[in-house]
Amino acid sequence: MKKIWSVAILTLLFFSCKKDHVESPVASGYYGYFPLEQDSWVVYDVDSVVHLTDDDLTNRPDTSIAVYHFQIKEIIDSGFMDGEGNQAFRISRYKRMNDTLPWDFQVEWTAKLTATSAQRVEDNIRYVKLSFPMNKKTSWNGNAYNNYVREDYSYDDIHVPSTINTLYFDSTVTVLQLLDDNLIHRIYKAEKYANHVGLVYKQKDSLNINSIGQVTNGVEFKESILSFGHN
Repeated sequence: MKKIWSVAILTLLFFSCKKDHVESPVASGYYGYFPLEQDSWVVYDVDSVVHLTDDDLTNRPDTSIAVYHFQIKEIIDSGFMDGEGNQAFRISRYKRMNDTLPWDFQVEWTAKLTATSAQRVEDNIRYVKLSFPMNKKTSWNGNAYNNYVREDYSYDDIHVPSTINTLYFDSTVTVLQLLDDNLIHRIYKAEKYANHVGLVYKQKDSLNINSIGQVTNGVEFKESILSFGHN
């Protein structure tokens, strides 16, 4: 009888533990898409196209286009405990106009991982970059911790290979942040993250268009990884 009760108790405990088990982001590898390792760095090529008009007639096509190209380097610096009691890391950002010039320090951002999300504070504005677990049914407010209007982020691609600037990544996820394409404007915001690397591509376009589909003004912005490593 004691043996029977022992088997019954062990069986009950087994199924109870199995039912209550929740896969953590660490165990499933989600954290790999947002690595926060001190002294790691990434260099990005940045291209920005600004469409301008020479008057206030919004129906005119752009009459001037300014093109900007530069590089950004991010280095993950020391860790610290933030105001919510979470481990966070400082990210130093540097800029140069081309690869023959020295890096100039620009600003310090921060980033952290929680059990359910990856967050970055950029210019004192906190964004929820990734949400865990990752699946195409997941949707979250990227502006949940700031005063901006709600933006529902979602996963467009998950665990797919990608090549950017000749660099091959065997597993990436794409976050669609905003898509608003209509008769008066085209707005598109998306970010791509590679496993064990982090952000590898960003696109942020906001263009106003006239009645025949011509761009009148706005900005096209692309940031793509050029190299990465660890000091």
